Formats: sequence, structure tokens, C-alpha cells
Amino acid sequence: MKISGSSGGSHAAVKTKKGSGDERRQKRPRRLGFAHILCIILGVLALACGIYMLWEAPPERGSAGLTTPKPTNSVHESAPPAEATAEPSPSPPAASDGAYTFLLVGRDKVGANTDTIMVGKIDTAAHTINVVSIPRDTLVNIPGSVKKINTLYAAGVNSGVGGIERLKEGIRDILGFEVDFYAAIDLSAFVELVDAIGGVYYDVPVDMYYDDPAQDLSIAIPKGYQWLSGEDALKVVRFRSGYASADIGRIGTQQDFLKAVASQLLTLGNIPNLSKLIDIFTSHVETDLTAANISYFARQFLLCGVNDVQFFTMPGNYADSIGGFSYVSMYLSDWLEIVNTYLNPYDTPVTEANVNILTHHQGYFQSTVGYVSGGEDSFLTMEKYLEELQGDSDSDGDGDGDAPAEGEEPAGEPGAEPQEGGELIEVPPEEPGLEPGT
Repeated sequence: MKISGSSGGSHAAVKTKKGSGDERRQKRPRRLGFAHILCIILGVLALACGIYMLWEAPPERGSAGLTTPKPTNSVHESAPPAEATAEPSPSPPAASDGAYTFLLVGRDKVGANTDTIMVGKIDTAAHTINVVSIPRDTLVNIPGSVKKINTLYAAGVNSGVGGIERLKEGIRDILGFEVDFYAAIDLSAFVELVDAIGGVYYDVPVDMYYDDPAQDLSIAIPKGYQWLSGEDALKVVRFRSGYASADIGRIGTQQDFLKAVASQLLTLGNIPNLSKLIDIFTSHVETDLTAANISYFARQFLLCGVNDVQFFTMPGNYADSIGGFSYVSMYLSDWLEIVNTYLNPYDTPVTEANVNILTHHQGYFQSTVGYVSGGEDSFLTMEKYLEELQGDSDSDGDGDGDAPAEGEEPAGEPGAEPQEGGELIEVPPEEPGLEPGT
């Protein structure tokens, strides 16, 4: 049977009109459906995330474990300095997987005062962050006439040991272990970091008004919920004259401000300008973290819930006084409970045997290592301080009453060690408002 053809048996060509539907169907390019496009986008994002996660990295962790200071019954100035007594435990306890400890420091314009000191632990497995503030006037067992924790950074700079290294040694003495990493942030870096995330909405707790021409500082921020730029945020966290408890009140505000920052970022679900933040950190912050480390912790932070970020303050007598100068004397048992509950990354608890802590109560000292470094009589008193001020003003040229040269013993204090770090560390009388240099 013939389907088609001429009478001669040849097949006739079948022609279609130009532009017919069949031809259009043959030439029309194939379009990708929405599902295909979505798959491609997700694939690219997954690849980018994979590359990013390969680039980011946690910091190296130390393996020293808990320290064991050597006890002694010596109580006079020949006692070994606190920083020389701590030794790693011979068999380091196991550390929790994913737990990292850190030290955060806020420095002033000249970089010598560290009036904001915080220690913390971030647990990347449990997705929790605990931070504990250490008051600047905390009593520490160190040589010299001023035994406050906020003198350690300047002492390290003056002695050549290094500011952050000396402070880390002091923190190790009260924690019982070394922190894994640190970050020391100065005022300008703080302003840049806050501005980089777009500022912060914060409920300012009190009216903040303060003027100090000597520091070129003017604070005029009313109480209430408001948006803060980096400059305004810095003024808020520095202000302390409006609190009855002065520095302790300021610590509370600093913690509340950081909570507001954490809540803002965690609610948003991302960190704006992360690359800029990393650049500020690596360029203007003294830290042992790399850009890859910072990226790692930024991602771990975003895995936390708002209620998973907690702040505490070192327990102690915030109104203590030694020689007429204010000190904060730690409550030892309460402090060890804080350390073991919120900071200790090891499976072995920190005890008195692991720390070098000096406490003071009703005129008596107690030391976990059995001595007061420099001796109980080595503390600077207000009387001695005023005598030294009078000596500084002596202008008769005979040298009577002049302040001792660096490394010399203060007049009227035979046998006592000079203030740690020499003359560069000043001890001004306590005054309301902001302390000099901040």
C-alpha cells in the first residue's frame, strides 16, 4: 500500500509553511523552571558556605590544665612573686570538647589603665556563652604597694614583659588555669566596632551628664530607650559618677549594653558588615585571634539563643578599704563556685590549691599560697601617698621630700618592694566620676 506518491512511484516532498507551529517548537530555547533555578542558587550557596567553613578555624587550645601554686609560710617581702609560683599540673585534666575560655580587656586612651576586665567561656557544643566581670580594684597577690588587678597591664608594659602577658598571668592566678585567647580593645576600636554593626538600641539606665575638660570629655545622654552611635555608646559604658556603687554600677551597665548588642544581632540572625568587623579586630584590637578564628566564633555566636548569653560579676566585698584606698576583696568560696559552674573548661574542679588569691576581711589577710607578696606592710596608704605628693612639690632644691627614683624604695617604707613597674603607674586618690585617663 502506498502512503503517498506520484503515479511514477516517486515520493512527493512534504513542505511546511515558514513560521508554522512545528518549526517554532523546534527553535524555541528550553527554559529552566523555577525549581531548577532554585537548585542552582542553593548549590552555589552551599559551595560558598563550604569554602567559608573550610577557611574559618577555631584557635589552638592550650593543654597546661590547672595550675598548682607552691605554698609557703613566708609573709615578708622576700616571698617569691605570685607570677613565679604557678606551675601546670603534671597530668592535665581533660577539657570539654568545643569549650574555649577568653579574656576581654577595655583599655583607655593611653593604653595603661584596664578598667574593664572580663573573663568568659564559649561552649560551641552547647551553644552557650558565660562572661564574668572582674572589678578594676580587685585585690591581687602581687609585689608592690598597689595590689589592684588593673595595675597589671601597665606593670607589664613598664617591665618589658608585655601588658597583656602580665595581665594573663594575674588572671591565671585567680582562675586556676590559663585562658585560650584574649582581646584588648581600646576606645577608638570600640567606637568603630559599634558603628560597624549600625549602632545599638539601648535603654540608658540613668541620666548621664559629665564634663571633664582635661580629658576633652563631655557626656550628655538622657535616661531612656534610644539609638546609640559608637561615640555615644562609649560614653555610656565609661560613665560611672551617677551610680551609688560607682564602678560596680558601671559594670552592670556594661553587661546590660553587651546583652543588648547580643540580643540585637541574634534577633537579626546575622552580623552586619562582618568583614569590616574582622578587619577592625585584626587591625586595631590587640588579640591573638586570626581572621579565621574570629569568623569561626562569629558563626558559633549566631547559633546561640538570646538567653544563652549570660553575664556575672565576681562576688566580693565591693566596699573594702586598705590603707585608705578602695579595694574589692574576693569572696573565695563563692568565686570558686562561679569559676567551676560557668568558666572551668576542664573535667576537674578548681580548688584553693590551684589559685593564688589574697583576701582581706576586717583588717586581716588570708592567702591561698600562705604569704602576702611584698608583706602586709607593703601597701600604699593615703598618708604615704600624701607625703609623696608633698615631696613632689618640694622646690627648695635640697632633695628633701622628693619622690623616689624609679626602682627605689618609697620614703618611710624600708624593705618594701617598689610599686610594680616603677613610677609610670600612678595611684590617684579615689574621686567621684570618671577616673583619670578614661
